[in-house]
Amino acid sequence: MKIKALFFSVLLASSFSAYADDGTKEAKLSELLNVMGMDSMVEQMYSQMEVMMQNMSTQMGVQPSEQAIFDEYYNQMILVMREDMSWAKMEPLIVDIYDRNFTEKEINDMLVFYKTETGKSLLLKMPAVMQESMQISQTLMQTSIPKIQEIAKKLGKDLEKSRNGK
Repeated sequence: MKIKALFFSVLLASSFSAYADDGTKEAKLSELLNVMGMDSMVEQMYSQMEVMMQNMSTQMGVQPSEQAIFDEYYNQMILVMREDMSWAKMEPLIVDIYDRNFTEKEINDMLVFYKTETGKSLLLKMPAVMQESMQISQTLMQTSIPKIQEIAKKLGKDLEKSRNGK
């Protein structure tokens, strides 16, 4: 009987210990996301997406007389984006991603780094670096897309020939 009691005591203690570790890691993840300014990065993402959506006006050839119609739909799109991609909805998902991919030690190390001047500088400059990188990627893709489409078209024709036994 004493062995069972000891076993359950150890099991119970280890359960509380594991729970405490999870809480500590989760608290550190929340702190990390706060230090990284993830909520403001999401705001920057909104701004970039709003600019892209506003450019739709030009792409669609919206005339001055049609601007009110466009603005009504534009405002609806912005509202959907801000509701469906709010930080409140994204945060638990981001925490889960970091939790699955980083150990507690790595999280601690990131916290230490992002609190340094270099870490703060990286966080401040990274959105611009990412935006410029995306622009370069989009420019490069402009030349690749027609080539890929041509290859896919040839593939489709060859598959069609193969299927028809020709």
